[in-house]
Amino acid sequence: MKAGLISTFLLLLLSFLLMKCDPPKGKVKEATLPDSTMLGLIDDTGVLLVLQHCNACHSTQLISQNRMTKAGWKSTIQWMQATQNLWDLGEDEAIILTYLAKNYAPSAIGRRQSLVVEQWYALDEKN
Repeated sequence: MKAGLISTFLLLLLSFLLMKCDPPKGKVKEATLPDSTMLGLIDDTGVLLVLQHCNACHSTQLISQNRMTKAGWKSTIQWMQATQNLWDLGEDEAIILTYLAKNYAPSAIGRRQSLVVEQWYALDEKN
C-alpha cells in the first residue's frame, strides 16, 4: 500500500515537472512503464512519448476517453498546434500517432445509433 502511494506520488511529481519543461530536443529513448494502469494509458510502444508530449498540458484521461482513427488523431494534433500552442512533435509524431491509432481507435461496440425520425406525429392531449 505504502509503495503504491509512493509510486503514485513520484509519477504525479514527474508529470508536474514535465509540464514545466520545454519540449524535448531530439529522440527520446523508448521504454515500457512498470505499471501504466495507474496512468490510465495502455502500456505499449510510444506510451512514454505520449506522456511526455500530451500529459504536459492535460491529463491522460482526456486521451483515454477519446477514440479516433489515425487521421482523426493527426487532425486533433494539428488543431492543437494551430490553436493551443502545441509544439512541433518532429519525428516523435509518427510514433505517437501509431500508438494512439492502435490503442485508442474507434470501437465497433458501443451505444446504438440514434434513431432517425422522418415524420413526427401529433399527440392527442386529453385533459
